[in-house]
Amino acid sequence: MNAGIISKRYAKAIFLYASEHEAETRLRSEMKALSEQFVAVPLLKKVLDDPTVSPADKIKALITAAGKDVSDTYRHVIGMVIGNGRGQYMQSIALMYEKVYRKEKNMIMVKLTTVEPASQKTKKALINLIAGIKTGIVDFEVREDATILGGFMLAVEDSRLDASVKGQLNRLKLELIKN
Repeated sequence: MNAGIISKRYAKAIFLYASEHEAETRLRSEMKALSEQFVAVPLLKKVLDDPTVSPADKIKALITAAGKDVSDTYRHVIGMVIGNGRGQYMQSIALMYEKVYRKEKNMIMVKLTTVEPASQKTKKALINLIAGIKTGIVDFEVREDATILGGFMLAVEDSRLDASVKGQLNRLKLELIKN
């Protein structure tokens, strides 16, 4: 079976379970912490993929990765995933849980990247603009990235607008290479 399908099914089931226990928001933060650890500690994925590592050790690793004080819901979910022999999908499940959570909570993910900090006025204007176009709660994230050289990059869900100097230079470079 496709890893994406498995991850999505597990994430949906986990969300339903967490919702029944009114723990979906806390579980979201624990899953976010876990998915960040997969990036920071590549060995974690290897531990989960290794058939010689015991399920108990895999569970310990996942609990440690999510932080000191994890919820009983998180412990139950991890135990269930590992118990079903799906540990190798845990990174995908954690990432998919975020998508399921946002969809179920009707959240719109917006990311603004600028060279310098965006003003409150700019943030508020973008939130109002997006809220007027789409229905849902706007989850707004602002990042600073000096490598874009100027301008901004705006991501709304899966749509991207690159109005950065770096993006314009890259497009110009590609155009010159084509000709």
